[in-house]
Amino acid sequence: MEQPDFNHAGHDAPPLVLPFTAIGAADLPLVGGKGANLGVLTNAGFPVPPGFCVTTSAFEQFMAATSTADLYSQLASLEAPDVERVRQIGQEIRERLRQIPIPLDVEQAVRRAWEAAGSAYAYAVRSSATAEDLPDASFAGQQDTYLNVRGVIQLLDAVRDCWISLFTDRAILYRMQNSFDHRQVRLSVVVQRMIEPEVSGIMFTADPVTGQRGIVSVDASYGLGEALVSGLVSADLYKVDKQSQHLVAREIADKHLMIRSRPQGGVEQVALQGAERTRQVLDDVQVLELAATGTRIEAHYGQPQDIEWALARGRFFILQSRPITSLYPLPQPAPKDGGLHLYFSFSHFQVMTDAMPELVISIWRTLFPFGRRKGQLETDAMVSAGGRIYVDISAALRHPLLKHALPEMLGNADTLAAQAIELISTRDSFQRSGTKLRSRDLLRWMAPLFAKAAKGLMWATPEGTAQQKAAELAQHVEEADRRISAQPTAEARLRTAIDILNNIFVGVVLEWFPYLMAGMFADRLLDRMTASFADRQHLTALTRGIEGNVTTEMDLAVGDLADILRAMPELLDHLSQSDIPASTLLATLDDVPGAAVFAVAWQQFLARYGTRAPSEIDLSRPRWHEDAGSLLQMVVGSAQQGSIGAHRAHYARLVAEGDAAARQLVMKAWRGAWGWLRGPVVWRLVRVLRHFSAMREHHKFLIIQLGALLKAAVLEVAEQLVAQKRLDRVEDIWFLTIPELLDALANPRQPLRERVHDRSMALQRFGKLRPPRVMTSAGEIPVVRHRQIDAPAGVLLGSPVSAGVVEGIARVVRDPQTEKLNPGEILVAPFTDPGWTPLFINAAGLVMEVGGLMTHGSVVAREYGVPAVVGVLDATALIQTGQRVRVHGDAGYVEIIDAEDNLNDQPAQYDTVIA
Repeated sequence: MEQPDFNHAGHDAPPLVLPFTAIGAADLPLVGGKGANLGVLTNAGFPVPPGFCVTTSAFEQFMAATSTADLYSQLASLEAPDVERVRQIGQEIRERLRQIPIPLDVEQAVRRAWEAAGSAYAYAVRSSATAEDLPDASFAGQQDTYLNVRGVIQLLDAVRDCWISLFTDRAILYRMQNSFDHRQVRLSVVVQRMIEPEVSGIMFTADPVTGQRGIVSVDASYGLGEALVSGLVSADLYKVDKQSQHLVAREIADKHLMIRSRPQGGVEQVALQGAERTRQVLDDVQVLELAATGTRIEAHYGQPQDIEWALARGRFFILQSRPITSLYPLPQPAPKDGGLHLYFSFSHFQVMTDAMPELVISIWRTLFPFGRRKGQLETDAMVSAGGRIYVDISAALRHPLLKHALPEMLGNADTLAAQAIELISTRDSFQRSGTKLRSRDLLRWMAPLFAKAAKGLMWATPEGTAQQKAAELAQHVEEADRRISAQPTAEARLRTAIDILNNIFVGVVLEWFPYLMAGMFADRLLDRMTASFADRQHLTALTRGIEGNVTTEMDLAVGDLADILRAMPELLDHLSQSDIPASTLLATLDDVPGAAVFAVAWQQFLARYGTRAPSEIDLSRPRWHEDAGSLLQMVVGSAQQGSIGAHRAHYARLVAEGDAAARQLVMKAWRGAWGWLRGPVVWRLVRVLRHFSAMREHHKFLIIQLGALLKAAVLEVAEQLVAQKRLDRVEDIWFLTIPELLDALANPRQPLRERVHDRSMALQRFGKLRPPRVMTSAGEIPVVRHRQIDAPAGVLLGSPVSAGVVEGIARVVRDPQTEKLNPGEILVAPFTDPGWTPLFINAAGLVMEVGGLMTHGSVVAREYGVPAVVGVLDATALIQTGQRVRVHGDAGYVEIIDAEDNLNDQPAQYDTVIA
């Protein structure tokens, strides 16, 4: 069918107006996201009211009538927090643009299109930006909409006002917050025939609250949808299960008003009375019909949609459809068995929730031993979602022994995650869907572990085992280094490093893990056996001053470096120059007399611990031996406070307290009629706990060191790919998976740049997302009612993990590489891992957004005797640096006492521990 031509500027000139029927997805630069979607829907046969788009070419002609260079320069100079400046510049721009007439050829093209569409009709006039209704940014509501526009004069005025609305305060701020260049965003205007609906609303083809992709959620109310979109009225809510096509939820709202068109143009609010307010606006048949249309639109686009619709004279019309940008991405790879799968966040378990690039996730999937099919490098039991790692625990949760035991065990790492897991796993629909873990497979893995743990619990010699295993760890790393270095080519070194990591879990880690299990069992048994006579403070003190822990030894080594600086003020002053890069300061140590002692100690530290760093599960981040800036800051910050030997004395005091608590506990155990039996058992359990628990970081330290060897091999290959002009930068290699990287090496002609670019952009988007602790393969994120809802003002609830109560000044730290903690301050952090541990030297208390009883920060806090509360949702947003807080490590909550008006970086004084 021949399309009408409203443009008389010549066939070579870009069109000024396009009807919906002439628009496809490729026309987005001309008609913006909203206009392109309407064209796609129209040409796919969906019931879209007819209309046309005034293209971005018309907008460019309008803007060309004034000088825009200074206009965009002013916008580029803005900073997002400066709302007042945004308001001033936005107002200046809008006033200037209102003085500009619409170019004559644009006005004539709009007139012709309006006459062809029907001059007797009313129209809705909406902005459609080229950065709007995109898969990753909706721009919803950022530009203006004009309803019931009648006559060509009103239409032209509305078109101009839409153009100008590109520069409203909210639109400017939105582009700034989402990193869109003001110069690159252009505006089309959608002119669409008005539908005067009895009912209208919004339909999401995935549940926008839980993320569940199998649910269609429909909001519906009387009249025009503007009342609902603007939040002026509550809407009826209907939910439809896509698979069964059944209505599964219906909530009827009290609808106190509606918006309708006025005969002379514009709209008006109308109050609703009586039974009409609570009447169901759509019957069940209509809801199912609408949901079926939404499902077809989703299938056409291949992703969940946010759809505006209207019901007029018994017929549904689609007014707009855009991607739902708020949904958390589904786990990939998707399960192949068709069943419902449940995943928990390995990133939360490792208390590092930042987004990571593909290669890092691929490395962890290669390391994980479970769920890997024969000949497969990466496991299917560990997946990626939104740049985070998730573990599939579905089959285990369907096993009768594990469906309750597994959430309880995971609750030691994250209480909120355990609650969310139980919410899904206890549903009959989940238990009936998908495969179950077979008992023989469970025994094949667990029987050897439990047998070795039982041996460790009852017979193995606890003393010295942690140190022995640490020596074995070092030998494994040295042997791996030799194997990799012996290979003749970079590719061979990479393949060898991958092979070592691929087998290390089964070959080494599972040999050590039973000792840690024995320590955990001893802790649990002691708690039960001594409940009738033990003081809680003695049981708590048993976990302090544990000797042989590799992370604790690293912290002490940091303190030793600080002691050297304390004894050398001139060197401390040299290294305290914050305006000079750490690499430069360290390279000029020879300029300071006597600095050789520190230089030797520094190199010895890096030789032992240089592969560590904050957020160290992300291998793409610099290790300390690559960038020592954060480490130097910790050492210098520690040296500027405290006294020589204080950290060693503090640790010795903790060891003494732990040993004294052990003696007290054993002495009490010997008392009574059964003391002759109970006493030796308690003594055995105490020894197992205090020596085997020291191994909780051994396996991770091994993995991190082997990961550093793999990273070196990866970067060597990356340099070759850059030299071959297959990659632009060495760091681009982090956006390829291990199988893709190996395939690229085997196929030199395989293009890589486009994949790298797409994934680099995706990682930026993922970084802005808040990852869920638990999710399903259908996208559902279980909504757990947090106790915070019932908390009084100024009280934040979490989980108690380290006893005691302390009051002090809070310091929110998000990046330990650039931020420091002064002695006596309360550390408030999103998470911590071993790279954060040196901050604990100065911490008087700990508040953390994620974590549980056995996660890193919790264990370290107990070892250091620091009161701690974890699992405090949004702690880094609700608590401000400088506020006075009280951490109740026994009861699991934090009180915000007040705010410090004039916080500076001077060290806080240690506050008395209240309990």
